[in-house]
Amino acid sequence: MKTAGRVLIGLLGTATLTIVILFAIDAYRSHLKAVQLAVLLETGDSDANEKNGAENNSTPVSIASREHQIVNQIRENTGSDGIYYEQHNLTDQDSGSVKKSSDTQQGGQAGSSKTEPTRQTDTQPGRTSSQTDKQKPAQTDSKSAGQTKSDSAEQKKSADKDTDKQSQESSRSDTFKNVTQDYFSDAVFIGDSRTVGMQQSNLLPNATYYAKTGIGIGSILTKRIVYESGTMISVKEALSRHSFKKVYIMIGINDISAGDLDWFTEQYTEILDTVRKTQPEAVIYIQGNIPMSYRTQDMNGSLNNKNLSLRNEASQKLADSKNIFYLDIDELYADANGNLASMYTKDGLHVDTSHYPIWVDYLLHHAIER
Repeated sequence: MKTAGRVLIGLLGTATLTIVILFAIDAYRSHLKAVQLAVLLETGDSDANEKNGAENNSTPVSIASREHQIVNQIRENTGSDGIYYEQHNLTDQDSGSVKKSSDTQQGGQAGSSKTEPTRQTDTQPGRTSSQTDKQKPAQTDSKSAGQTKSDSAEQKKSADKDTDKQSQESSRSDTFKNVTQDYFSDAVFIGDSRTVGMQQSNLLPNATYYAKTGIGIGSILTKRIVYESGTMISVKEALSRHSFKKVYIMIGINDISAGDLDWFTEQYTEILDTVRKTQPEAVIYIQGNIPMSYRTQDMNGSLNNKNLSLRNEASQKLADSKNIFYLDIDELYADANGNLASMYTKDGLHVDTSHYPIWVDYLLHHAIER
């Protein structure tokens, strides 16, 4: 009897010890998972940060630190310094552009384009011959009368010529037209990772690209990001060497927290002045910066779409609708609240590659021909 009791007590003790051990193991595993998650968040693991941001919708993100993430893992052809080099066979000596070698033409571009009413400049017709005659005193001498008639005819001819010229300039400068991809063979795109994404999409393979991930409006002209003839040169120097008929610019989101609107306007004005000086015959397009998604913003700081919208408005005021035109690229991917719609992005900052045709389609329907 005593032996049976001892056996029973031993079994109960063993069971109790087993339960304690299992509980300790479970607690240790839970603690280990918590430590691992904390380490991932502190080291900037993108998946962990995305999950954490989705839960609280308030995690601030540094734009420049995330600019290198092109949506959908676009295949990058980069150098050791993160600069995008164009694959090319020849340097076009006439246009001065280093072309990306590609025979593939992308067709069936998706997306709808919106046709916007454009401002038409009123023309001032010249004086007619009847108006001229009324202003001149009556002539009694036949020779004088003949001379007056001849002068009136010349004035009418000159006035009509001026009117035709004004009408042609008005029509030429204010009306967007539809074009084909050939239109971009003498175009250059200047910008940050959004422009790099355009290049990597290969939708406009004949265009030239002066773009670098993470670059801002304050350094776009001077930083050496253009690879040419075995060396790196600045955008300013590249523009002085080559000739383009169209210049597309999208810049400013990477230093959205730097300076105020006056500083931003000064930087953009310097860019436009440099482009105008080096490319006097070019049509310049200011492209509105694509917004961020809602959860990517820092609502209590400067990294938000409200601040970005103010800068887009400031750049829009620099367009004169004659030589410089503003394109509403910022509205193409925005939802009803002005945020980058989730259907177009995976990281909240960049447009997914599959949606770049919407951008290209807009450009094809908003072109100025000279």
